[in-house]
Amino acid sequence: MSTLEQLRSEWATPCPTLTAVRERYFPHIGSDRRLRELINKGAIPLTLKKLHNSAKAPHVIYLHDLAQYLDRQAHQDSQIA
Repeated sequence: MSTLEQLRSEWATPCPTLTAVRERYFPHIGSDRRLRELINKGAIPLTLKKLHNSAKAPHVIYLHDLAQYLDRQAHQDSQIA
């Protein structure tokens, strides 16, 4: 089973909120604001989107982007070990 397939079985949506992704995969980062800063700086190579052009619309991360990120991290970790 691919990473994307696993994520699709875990999440009920193709685009979970930044908060949900942070809580699941980045619990060491204390706030959405800090995670957004790290993503915008390029320290964490993920892509943030909004589902509509409202200032109050939550940021989301598409599962295919998250799967690519997790696969890259796993590949880097396997090269270090």
